[in-house]
Amino acid sequence: MLELNDIVVSFKKEVQRKIFGTERKTVLHGISFAVRKEESLGILGESGSGTSTTGRVLAGLLKPDSGMVKIEGNDVYADRKGREHLQNCLSIVFQDYTTSANPRFTIQQVIAEGIAIGERTTGEKVRYADETVRLLELVGLDGSFARRFPHELSGGQLQRVCIARAIACKSKLILFDEAVSSLDAHTQVQIMDLLLELKEKLGLTYIFITHDLTSITYFCSRVIFLKDGIVVADSSVKDLAKLDVPYAKELLGAVLDFNARCV
Repeated sequence: MLELNDIVVSFKKEVQRKIFGTERKTVLHGISFAVRKEESLGILGESGSGTSTTGRVLAGLLKPDSGMVKIEGNDVYADRKGREHLQNCLSIVFQDYTTSANPRFTIQQVIAEGIAIGERTTGEKVRYADETVRLLELVGLDGSFARRFPHELSGGQLQRVCIARAIACKSKLILFDEAVSSLDAHTQVQIMDLLLELKEKLGLTYIFITHDLTSITYFCSRVIFLKDGIVVADSSVKDLAKLDVPYAKELLGAVLDFNARCV
């Protein structure tokens, strides 16, 4: 469904030895991977590993220095048509749900942003009020939430609204950028359970960018490990214990040690 082929990204160094210096720091070193239809792919790495940059490239927000991003066979960065195709196929749910929703909008107005995109994508017209209620119920909220404002909702409730907006866009691929990391552990599990349910019900494909391996093992079917802008491992979650990659084993060991100390 989505392919990254030999993606290289670099940025101009902030501190230059010369006034007009052109030194650049490479952040992604020719990474390649594919996202299969209806899978949940986790992209895991520590801070500075290149996960955030990869997310920006995937979302159409950062054109790579070289390499190609394809979605359903269309080159995203080749022309405007490629970008538009990506926008029709991809929705994003961000980490900071408090800034993802306009505080002056009612929840119905927040979700209406996604409904409007969905109408453009499919060409189908819907009654916004009825569609809002349907989407709220789909993510486990009562229709009465439509009249509330973002500050009247808990973090978990507001993230459900952001998920409803993403689904409203009629996208089959959803990118989650640390989407549960700001929530408490219990709410994280509730949100991930909801997402797994929606994935099966709607035939969705997920990309889950995070620094948390525990969330990936719970939520994803496959995981890519990034270190210093390089893909060092690509494995199904069920085969993680078989990985013979030092960096991956180090992260796995840290999680197992933490869980043991918490028992």
